[in-house]
Amino acid sequence: MKRLLLTLLLAAGCTAIMRAQQTEVTTQEAKNLYKNTTKRRVSVHDPSVVYEPSTKCYYIFGSHRGCAYTTDMQNWTGASFTWKAGTNTNAGNDAAFVTPVVKTVKKGGAEVALPAFNAMAWSAKGSSDYNINGNMWAPDVVWNPTMKKWCMYLSINGDNWYSSIILLTSDKITGPYEYQGPVVISGFYSGTSYKDTDLELVLGTQSSLPSRYNVGSNWGRRWPNNIDPAVFFDEEGQLWLVYGSWSGGIWMLELDETTGLRDYDVTYPVTGSGDGVTSDPYFGTKVAGGYYVSGEGPYIEHIGQYYYLFVSYGFYSPDGGYEMRVFRSDKPNGPYKDAAGRPAVYSSYVMNYGTGSSDMRGEKIMGAYGEWGFMGTGECAQGHNSIIAAEDGRTYLVYHTKFNDGQPERGYHAVRTHQVFVNKQGWLVAAPFEYNGEMVTDADIAKASLTAQTIPGDYQLLVHKYRMDYAKMEEVKPVKVTLAADGTVSGAYTGTWTVEEGTGYLTLKFGSTTYNGVIYEEQMDEKSVHAVSFSAMATSGVNVWGYKMHPKYAVAWQLNNQTLPLSSNMDVKKNLDLYGMDQGVDNVSLTWTTSAPDVISEYGRYNPTGLTEDTPVTLTARVESNDYYWAQEFQVKAASEANAEATADWKSGLLAHYGFDDAAMANTLNADEKAQLKRNATTVALPAIDEGDPLRNGNVMHISFGANGKESFVSMPNPLYGKTLDTGATISFWVKRTDNNLWDALLGLTNGDARLYMTGNGYVGFNNGTGSWLDINHPSTVETGYFPVGRWQLVTITIQRTATSTTGGVSIYVNGSRKTSDRFNGEMDGVAKTTKAAFDYNLIVDHLTASPELYLGNGSFWGSPDARFDDVMVYDRVLSLSEVLALNQMINRATDYSALTGGIELVMGDNNKVNHQVYDLSGRKVDVGNATSRSSLKKGLYIKDGKKFLVK
Repeated sequence: MKRLLLTLLLAAGCTAIMRAQQTEVTTQEAKNLYKNTTKRRVSVHDPSVVYEPSTKCYYIFGSHRGCAYTTDMQNWTGASFTWKAGTNTNAGNDAAFVTPVVKTVKKGGAEVALPAFNAMAWSAKGSSDYNINGNMWAPDVVWNPTMKKWCMYLSINGDNWYSSIILLTSDKITGPYEYQGPVVISGFYSGTSYKDTDLELVLGTQSSLPSRYNVGSNWGRRWPNNIDPAVFFDEEGQLWLVYGSWSGGIWMLELDETTGLRDYDVTYPVTGSGDGVTSDPYFGTKVAGGYYVSGEGPYIEHIGQYYYLFVSYGFYSPDGGYEMRVFRSDKPNGPYKDAAGRPAVYSSYVMNYGTGSSDMRGEKIMGAYGEWGFMGTGECAQGHNSIIAAEDGRTYLVYHTKFNDGQPERGYHAVRTHQVFVNKQGWLVAAPFEYNGEMVTDADIAKASLTAQTIPGDYQLLVHKYRMDYAKMEEVKPVKVTLAADGTVSGAYTGTWTVEEGTGYLTLKFGSTTYNGVIYEEQMDEKSVHAVSFSAMATSGVNVWGYKMHPKYAVAWQLNNQTLPLSSNMDVKKNLDLYGMDQGVDNVSLTWTTSAPDVISEYGRYNPTGLTEDTPVTLTARVESNDYYWAQEFQVKAASEANAEATADWKSGLLAHYGFDDAAMANTLNADEKAQLKRNATTVALPAIDEGDPLRNGNVMHISFGANGKESFVSMPNPLYGKTLDTGATISFWVKRTDNNLWDALLGLTNGDARLYMTGNGYVGFNNGTGSWLDINHPSTVETGYFPVGRWQLVTITIQRTATSTTGGVSIYVNGSRKTSDRFNGEMDGVAKTTKAAFDYNLIVDHLTASPELYLGNGSFWGSPDARFDDVMVYDRVLSLSEVLALNQMINRATDYSALTGGIELVMGDNNKVNHQVYDLSGRKVDVGNATSRSSLKKGLYIKDGKKFLVK
């Protein structure tokens, strides 16, 4: 958690000014703001969206008769539709596409016969075992106001390009849909099969198949595979069909608004030659693709001032590189180009997706991504979309997506909807989160919707790059950047940012790259939490997303996820980890103040020294984010020195205490035993002393991360070495981890090939080097969460020679709480041991007495973690639960460990001259300069000549 400094506030009293302008978020309001959210999901393959005004529902139609509807673009309900064939209003798939209703069409002002095209029989030509049930692909449904019919354009797929797009109509959006006739057909590349199509209706009677179509197996490089239809009305009311998939590219035809079929009076010239043909009398105009480059699922929508063409590149699988690309034109039939002026039509074959891509044309509006917001599993393979400029003033991008769950063979997919905005340059940018009912429109973006104080802060940033290793299911993940109030950007990317005055149009500059987009408030996925989000695009076509929690909701997130370390009227007898409630939320600051800092500090450190009676203390917490805050007071009672003394025995049997507070790093109980700072390679840092941790007594030890064989570690003489240990032993230490390292050793003891260690997962491992071993809490089985990152935890391990199913053996305590586990796995003399009581713990106790050194950061089969340590304590006996609790209480406070030697007396100070070195209770030297009396010292307890004295 970081304190966000708003440089907009430059006056000397900026804190007071900011707080005066802040709005309070109460605890109850925070609870109301923070809720889990869910959506009703559907799996509709190739979803095509259309609005049905009478019911105010949005419908999506998809392959294999998929269908669903919604009233809010968030929650979908599965639906169905029916076919009509003759008098049968619930016809089967095998009957629905055989006999067209339309017998004649107009051409040149005359009625001419339309061939009775059997779409199912045509597609069956491509294979010997054809099944219509899996070959009804990508329908697109529109309302035709001239016909006053719902028109479904459906592709009947066949192998070897034997495909067709046909028209079916209905009075109701849910059917029954009746087959009217063919619109465009592919696959007549040999023999006389073209006689079964409408080719001669377009070209006139032919004595044989024209040579330009008679290309055999090369059809797919030159001509389209007639699937994936999308139909739209242009701004003049003209009806158009765009269609095609891979093969010879994406093509377009004009349709007749009165019939919904092809307009046979529109002619198209032959343009281009060979595989480079771009216009054809039968197939119309090529608008994208060609040469068998990837590209399918075309969709065109007019938004604002332009027509936008969407095409999906790659294969539709989690590891297939599927992604949406966008081009635009000011005319419905093109030419379509991207922001860099690159045409959607190809002039030769290129690889246009994945790591091997040498061509990156088309705006990549999004790609595979993960770890975004509250997302659990990454999203990938987004595509075969539709998009609708809706009557509510918003534009919705509807697509199907798969998920990065590490299982590319899985076919699970689901529909997602994101709102889309038009940036100042007229390009589309998608909202970083799903549509969650936001009311923002492009008209709102043109006006300022966020205050200048709300925008600055730390953001998570996604860069939707082009080249990605889809074979390894790569996904882009967020990095952190800071948008400072002075217009600079720092962090993973550096540069500048601006928002056009009076608008929500954002410009980001990272190096030489400029991204233009929008910034606004939206709701995050899976929670009711709102974010300040931006979405922007570079001329290259790369899109970036960014978000931070909206300040009001950031405060609510903190309050709903924090665990308060205290309650009003509680008795305090040990340190309070006041900042342990910190949830690490960007742009949120947590501060504590105290009415008695010498008794309970602002960090929660409890010091009962000299307290003769229980003392009331007021602790105040304040959470802030930009112009919002929450504050609460807690009245607690600090126990007197006598009342804070633990009753159980936590001292006897203590052989060693290392507090790392003196220069010699000696055992407090035996000055001849000293810790040493070591490393196993010069490429890793030596351990180092960190001074002044607010919750610890004096210094702490910091070891650095090091790989196996390159550990940064502390070596201490093992006080158990050579001891008898009748029952067992206890080792205790404080640890604060920097990162979530589950494997590397916090603690270790080795003797030749034998080793005992504990890792950051609470994983205790023992191996005697001769075939007997034991694992407890192995990381591959479970992540315990015993030691949260950034939090001081007191770890106490007891090793007892005997064990039952629930007690003895190895026991782990964290902050005085016993952590039981049934996750035991071991072996002795070739026999598996899978329960606590089955192992012989004499082997481990004897290992304690045979190991000459005790390590921090060394001793496992791995390396050293980045972590801090303090107050390492070793006992020659097994502490009971009550004694562990007493230990936790007494060393979790300001404690004079030197008193454990038994040789220090408590004497009252006087005003005698100071002739010898003075220390505080943490063993740190106190600089008294040239003072001649103790009156120069602050009130409190000190040590001189091995004795305590009190300055009053």
